Amino acid sequence: MAHGVISEKVIWIRLAVIIIPLLVLLCGINYYEDPANLFHDYNENVAKALLDGREAYFGSGNGDERSVKMHTIRNMPRHVDCITLGPSLAMGISKEHAGTESYYNLSASGLNFNDFMGEIALLEISGVTYDRLIYCVDSYFFDETFAAAVRNPDIMKYAEYMIAKLDGKNPSVPEEKTDTGNIKTRIGQLFSVTYFQDCVDYIRSNQSVILKEKRWGIIDEDTKDLAHYASDGSWVYDAEYKSRTVEDVINSANVYQIEHQFAYDRHLSGYYKDYFEKLISYLVERNITVEFFLCPVCPALQDRLEADKSHYFLMDELEVFAHRVADRYGIRVTGSYDPYAAGVSDDDFWDCRHMRHDRLGDYFDFKE
Repeated sequence: MAHGVISEKVIWIRLAVIIIPLLVLLCGINYYEDPANLFHDYNENVAKALLDGREAYFGSGNGDERSVKMHTIRNMPRHVDCITLGPSLAMGISKEHAGTESYYNLSASGLNFNDFMGEIALLEISGVTYDRLIYCVDSYFFDETFAAAVRNPDIMKYAEYMIAKLDGKNPSVPEEKTDTGNIKTRIGQLFSVTYFQDCVDYIRSNQSVILKEKRWGIIDEDTKDLAHYASDGSWVYDAEYKSRTVEDVINSANVYQIEHQFAYDRHLSGYYKDYFEKLISYLVERNITVEFFLCPVCPALQDRLEADKSHYFLMDELEVFAHRVADRYGIRVTGSYDPYAAGVSDDDFWDCRHMRHDRLGDYFDFKE
């Protein structure tokens, strides 16, 4: 038995000798490379740079978008003419498109029900008023697969506050301290093999373990081709992305995961439809001019959806619903999910979902 116990201890020691260095390596690489800037929080720095009228970038091209927007809201002027909210499809709408210098784009990739509710609440709590809201109506608000996803735990307390208000309750204003949710997220990602793979990809793209770019910076002549935020919070893609051809767009349409992204055999959620209308009513009652933007997909992607349209009906339902709500509240609707109805071509896109930002103003009028 003694020999057995000793052997077991030896086994555990040997395992520890192997596993502990691997864990140290995993955590060290995840912390140092940190392509999503989870452990190096410069989101407030970026937001304040934008509010100072400058353009700013993350060295990895990938900061915490929701955190940037939350810091922007907390520090932005107490009144602006116009804001834009929506997913990445709306991130290219700029002050030039909106026709006013008093403008901020508060959109973020994959902006969903919780994000939308949270940002509207934070604007109100922060005392920020706005005359006009350009809202990119997208399935992420209404599709149960995406609507309740939490990309930044700090925004949830504001979403819950807004939901309670829409339910006729009188909720307490959330405290402005950082939630423990982000701490839990960081700990989880520190030990994440998936995040480690992202770090490896980042190392490959840099061709070095040592970071070549600053974690964040102000756009100048040397960095103007990097992906970055314009001073109004809208997004500017990098030079490589902007050089994509129509063939690249069609290829992206051919491999796009339509089953997941376009709600195979799923309908709009009645729960989220109800809250959407409650929120629109809440905004209109406060004399905010709400405008809906329906961003089309590229024709090559629409052709795929049409070929199997008996299973992909959520976007058609959403367009009908958006127009019904718009008619009820006197809201202007710009665009259509159907590219043929919108009159756009594959050449007007950078990929199968995202229109070239310089073409947005050619097809859609966002000016008051």
